[in-house]
Amino acid sequence: MQTVSRYLITNLVNATISGYHGRNSKVYDRRLRIFKGASNPITFTFKNEDQKAQTITSKTYEFNLIDTESHESVLTRNLTVLDDGSTTSTKGQASVTITEGDLLTLDAKFYNYAIREVKSDNSREVTYTDTGYNASGTVEVSGEAFPSFVASTDVTGLLTASGTRKTSSSVYAYPGRNSNSALHTVAVYGTGFTGNFKIQGSLVTTPTTDADWSTISNNSITDLSGITYYNFNGVYTYVRFSYDNASGNSGTVDKILYRH
Repeated sequence: MQTVSRYLITNLVNATISGYHGRNSKVYDRRLRIFKGASNPITFTFKNEDQKAQTITSKTYEFNLIDTESHESVLTRNLTVLDDGSTTSTKGQASVTITEGDLLTLDAKFYNYAIREVKSDNSREVTYTDTGYNASGTVEVSGEAFPSFVASTDVTGLLTASGTRKTSSSVYAYPGRNSNSALHTVAVYGTGFTGNFKIQGSLVTTPTTDADWSTISNNSITDLSGITYYNFNGVYTYVRFSYDNASGNSGTVDKILYRH
């Protein structure tokens, strides 16, 4: 759990003519790092300029993650107040969890973040990241710790008809990425489809004829309206998919998605 201080202070300028009275000042706050591929819980501690945690039980705070290039908010979440007003362990604390899904579409780079208090009239009041009246902090979104999500390949646009059967062109299966137990998944979306669905694989560098392909599975589908899927294992250079309707059936295969 990351714990970060926030400051509830009035933007008051002090003029000191004798000595220095800023012994409790915090001049910077550390950079946050959050990681794509996992949920990232963060706890903020709200303090005054004397570094004392403040009671925030009845307050609402809003976390904003801001793209440093477009200056647009790319993520907004309300914090969950943990402060029960009775113990020093929870006083002045609120948390937010940045989920794996929140980070899915964000690039791995630096962002700014800021936290505002949401007032009863729905206006926003600034909180500061340090006692120097800086309102924004820095977040590094990192993609190095966990595997990245890879979107499925949409095979639908690769299908061409030969008679009643539609067959996709070759889809690269990334054999160098996989071990001998490599798992492949195909999802077939249909509307009233009854017929045959075939999965084929090839070890040829550039398959050009039907002889370059071997059948991995030959599947009968009956009245598919929705999704069905097939898993298969093995290392292939390319895969392809084909289907045709049973006699008298006018149903459709609407989409084929493949991932490995």
